[in-house]
Amino acid sequence: MSFYGRFLKRATGATVALAFVATAAAYAQGVTIIVNGQTMTFDQPPIERAGRVFVPLRGVFERLGASVVYSNGQINATGNGRTVSLQIGSTNATVNGQPVTIDVAPFLVGPRTLVPLRFIAQSLGATVNYNDSNRTVTINGGGGGGPPQPPPAGGAFYLIARYPAQGSVVHTTQPRLNANFTQPADTGSLRVFFDGRDITSSVYVSSRGFNGTLPYNVPYGAHNVRVTGTTAAGAAFARGWTFTTAP
Repeated sequence: MSFYGRFLKRATGATVALAFVATAAAYAQGVTIIVNGQTMTFDQPPIERAGRVFVPLRGVFERLGASVVYSNGQINATGNGRTVSLQIGSTNATVNGQPVTIDVAPFLVGPRTLVPLRFIAQSLGATVNYNDSNRTVTINGGGGGGPPQPPPAGGAFYLIARYPAQGSVVHTTQPRLNANFTQPADTGSLRVFFDGRDITSSVYVSSRGFNGTLPYNVPYGAHNVRVTGTTAAGAAFARGWTFTTAP
């Protein structure tokens, strides 16, 4: 073998070795997922893609209290008074029947389907926090740790038909807001907040929901809607969701 041939062989082997080391290092620096105080384990480690953490679909859906049906690349989940639908390879999704665009599409790694963790958790009513220093994602809420459980007697209070949908992006500085309730609320106790500001007097409120357009412009970025009060039966509630405004 010529000197050039021996050099190329050595260089190729080094490249393969470096690639293997890089892959191993990526897994060694994997993300820890904690749901309702319990550290999750997966047979397929979480993967970061375009700044988003992806996890195998069934473990996270079920831990957040949702059941999931998967068929021909279509993912349909139901739980906590919410429905979520995604498609492998597509950035189009729906939450409670409302269209939503996600940043990165679900994808396959071998036989495993990986889904965007933050989008799934928030769509199912959970809160998500990421600690960059120790690469830990902490999720609280949702179904509370396990396969779906029967709803409480008389039904639970949830926000449905929300607009803008959870995690969605709307291109306006004066968004319209809407949500329906799964059971009647006491209108006298009902309060609607936008980014912490009480906007109850600026929207139409009924025992079954609220709707209205913000009377002022808001900056582009992430926003939070929160609804508090008591049900007609006297049970206190506090529910909310987030969305983003962009040019």
